[in-house]
Amino acid sequence: MAITMKSDYALRLLLLLSIEKRRLSTSELVKKCRTQIPYEFAQKILSQLASNGILKSYKGKFGGYVLAKEPKEITIYDVVNAVDDMKTTITCFVEPSEVVFPEICSINEVWEIVMEKFEESLKSVTLDQLKESYLKKCEEFERRKTK
Repeated sequence: MAITMKSDYALRLLLLLSIEKRRLSTSELVKKCRTQIPYEFAQKILSQLASNGILKSYKGKFGGYVLAKEPKEITIYDVVNAVDDMKTTITCFVEPSEVVFPEICSINEVWEIVMEKFEESLKSVTLDQLKESYLKKCEEFERRKTK
């Protein structure tokens, strides 16, 4: 039940878009992101986010991406669920029709509870909250640098 790099990169790209508050191309986003997301990977992630209604995409010479909603309306769960299949994060490795002993997948009940709490947590944090936290950390970092 780990957050994948895909989800992490998706959050970073959306964070940049929420701070910039303007249309940015994939190239611009990749250049601005300090974690050096590979261009093709970023393009795939942005496309998935657009397909799931989190971004609006524009084609052509002046194309790019903008947030489709306000940052306070986008939860971390929305983002993770848009790029990763949350339902396959925890699964039984045995097909239900092939289970011969009930204990084989009984532990899944525990993982389902954990996953439910995990999803609740992701739904409780918005992109806007993430952005505010990031901006505060940037201010703190700048203050430390000037001392």
